[in-house]
Amino acid sequence: MSFAENLKEMLDSKDIEIKELAHGTGISKNTIDNYLSGQKSIPNAENAVKIAKFLGTTVEFLVEGSDSNYKKQNNDFAQLIFNLNHLKKEDFEAINKIIKSLSGV
Repeated sequence: MSFAENLKEMLDSKDIEIKELAHGTGISKNTIDNYLSGQKSIPNAENAVKIAKFLGTTVEFLVEGSDSNYKKQNNDFAQLIFNLNHLKKEDFEAINKIIKSLSGV
């Protein structure tokens, strides 16, 4: 699959709108529309990393549709990271304290 197809699939599976991705990454909506339409087949490295981080995946997954380090069993972890990245600061800090106390760190 192409970058555009993989990106569409990720957006659909996480129920994220293009404008949300644009806002979260700082990449213009028009640029993301170009990636999705295939007019600009693949973003530069900086934008690819921003998109992958926002979506909780890897650049390799977006480009190739698979990733040797991104297995199905990691989906829960990736979803957790995605959710943590979208919490309010005070909620994130509270959850971080809980995790630290549970892990003994």
